[in-house]
Amino acid sequence: MAGACKMNERIRLETLCVRDGTDVAKQWAQWAMQLYRQSSNDSTHFASQPDWKPRFEQIIRELALFIEHETLDTAEVIHDN
Repeated sequence: MAGACKMNERIRLETLCVRDGTDVAKQWAQWAMQLYRQSSNDSTHFASQPDWKPRFEQIIRELALFIEHETLDTAEVIHDN
């Protein structure tokens, strides 16, 4: 399931980049990251449950990576000079 979540975010960001530009994609990523963080910290939300929280935390990290480096590919960031 985590792979499916990550794939959905990647597709969404790629679509936004092509259709609306990187700035809009970054705005959406910031909004989604805040929403996912709130959800994973809300004990009444399923995203805070032990089987879901790590998935949301990973997606949050990937969205932060996109905002900072305009990529979801960790390898590109590691090898970036």
